[in-house]
Amino acid sequence: MSTAAKFYFGFFILVFFTGCGATPGLTTTKKTIPNAPSYTYIDTKGNTYSISQNKFIYDPVSEDDTIDGLDDEGYHQELNISLNDYAKIAAACDRQFQETQKELPANYNGNVIPTLLRRYPDRTDELTLSIEGVDELDYILIPYLGDE
Repeated sequence: MSTAAKFYFGFFILVFFTGCGATPGLTTTKKTIPNAPSYTYIDTKGNTYSISQNKFIYDPVSEDDTIDGLDDEGYHQELNISLNDYAKIAAACDRQFQETQKELPANYNGNVIPTLLRRYPDRTDELTLSIEGVDELDYILIPYLGDE
């Protein structure tokens, strides 16, 4: 193969991959949001959901029916999540801090007072959630648990 043919072949390959959206020789790095908070949500049964930029961790109050009388709440899960998933969850959590939370009704019979924590490097915000807030966060978070 002549030098000119090698040049044109190499040029063709470069143009082909670049046209497909690929950039030869470059690697991508995982992006993060600077100073993004982490969140901890404790639902009305005491299950804990911990969310950071790349992890979603679910710790159930009980993994099976035991003599403590607590229902089976599934199994511990640690899931890798995308930055887009984190942003969606963070937006739902931040919305709760912006909305006025109604007090829990006098006949509230949950095991635990539902709580949302937002942790920054220099401070932690804590919020007692209303039933509406719990419903909204459950709607966003439960699908990540699959069949649990």
